Order: sequence, then structure tokens, then C-alpha cells
Amino acid sequence: MNIKPCVISYWKICLVAPAINTNLNRKLLDMCGQCGIILGKKRWTREELEALGNMFTELLRYNERRGRDATGIFIADQSGAGKILKAPVSAMYLTESIEYQEAIQSISNKTIALLGHTRFRTVGTPMINENNHPIQTQFCVGTHNGTITNHEELFRIHDWERVGQVDSEAIFRCADNCIHDGKLDMEEFSKKLKGFSGTMSFILYNRREANVVYIGIGNMPLCLQYHAKLQCLCYSSELMPLAMAGKGFKGWKLISNTPMTLLRFDTTDLMSRDSVSMPFNIS
Repeated sequence: MNIKPCVISYWKICLVAPAINTNLNRKLLDMCGQCGIILGKKRWTREELEALGNMFTELLRYNERRGRDATGIFIADQSGAGKILKAPVSAMYLTESIEYQEAIQSISNKTIALLGHTRFRTVGTPMINENNHPIQTQFCVGTHNGTITNHEELFRIHDWERVGQVDSEAIFRCADNCIHDGKLDMEEFSKKLKGFSGTMSFILYNRREANVVYIGIGNMPLCLQYHAKLQCLCYSSELMPLAMAGKGFKGWKLISNTPMTLLRFDTTDLMSRDSVSMPFNIS
């Protein structure tokens, strides 16, 4: 099942409101921003869904300082399909677009997760939208923070299909090859990631496992928090966006995780998660 990305009035936005590229605090920010919300088993009211949509928007905007070259979102639903929206603009411009507002208003009780990414360009021009996140492959949709330094070698050795220029695509092509009978084999995926060099933390959604979200916590920052009453898990590359975006609700609990770990979250029970070690070559 292929999802056609929406390129929100793509060239119009590029001309009217080009992405801002700045080196302000770049050494401290260390590349892209990832953020999102995974929804658990709960019957949501319209007010709660609107609040979650607003929270996601705030997470994106707070993560803008990590990357302004492109911004993208993925709204996953129970069918395994969903909606991708991305463009080479900052988070502020994307979230103010009509297309974004329509996408957020479509959040319903069938929604599984909201994935967001703010890109600081490293490999691949943001003017080619296939290089922007979320990345879509045969089975997977996902985001990545970091740089895979041996991506050219990996694509050559494994003969993976390649659509864009971006190094991040290697992670999700690798995952495609580890999906059997619709399910990602975490042990096999982890074993293949040992051949990767560089930096990474990533979010991965396998469209054939509609109620599952995978989170790979490597050597790039990623913070997670859980709200029992809301039955949702929020994540962000930095802790501050979580604190600010979620301040309207009391009861958040930070989730401690071990680096170099691949986690599997099932939305039917978010606090019961599977994990395997995820070693790779740090460079």
C-alpha cells in the first residue's frame, strides 16, 4: 500500500516563505528534531483529539530550532494507511498552512500515531521532497535524526531500492527486508543495523502492523513521556518541548530508556513494550 505524500502547495510555499537556514546554536542542537504522539487504547472525545492535535503542533514548533530546512508529518491510522505531509519549509510555515490544518482536523479515534520531523539538511537537498522526512519505503514510514556515514556502501552491498538521496532511507529499506508475514523481525533488524556507521535515533511505523510503533534509541537524543489518563506517549528530541507542549495536562511520567535499544510499542497496551539491543558503529 503506497501513500502519496501531499506537497502542500509546494512551489508556492518555497517561493513565498523559503526555509530559513541558520547556524545559530547549531553545535548545541546537533541536527534534526523528532517529535510525535502515539495514541493508546482509549475512546477519545472531540475535545481531547483537538487538544492532542494542538499538542503535536506545539511539539513541531518547539523542535523547529533543531532544523528549518524542511518539516514533515505522518498521521497513521488503524488501516495501516495514513497521510504524509512534508515540504522544504520551517515548522512554523507548515503548521500555518491550510493543508496542515486540514490534516490535524482529520485526527480521529482511528488515528494510531502522529509522527513529526524538523530537518537540518546533511545529505540530500530538501528541494527534492523524497529527501525530506517522514521517509516512505515499501512497508515503512519513519523519521531519523543523525547521519548514516556509510549509506552509499549499504545500498550497494544490499542492492536496496533507492528513491531519494538522503542517507536515512537506508534504515527503512533495511527494515523492509526484515518484515516477514507482515511483522518486523526485531532481532534480524537489530543484527543488520550492526553494519551501519554514524549516528541515529529513529521512529518507524510498519504499515502491515497497524497498531505498532517502533522507536530506535541510539546515540542521538530522544525523550519519552507517558500520560496514563490520556493513554498516550509523547516523544521529542529535547525534553523542553515535551514540558511546554504538555503543560496543559498534569500527570506526565518520563520514561527512562537505555541507549542503543530498539523498542516496540503496541497501542493496545503502551506500557507493555518489547525491546532488543541495537548496537551499531558509532562515528
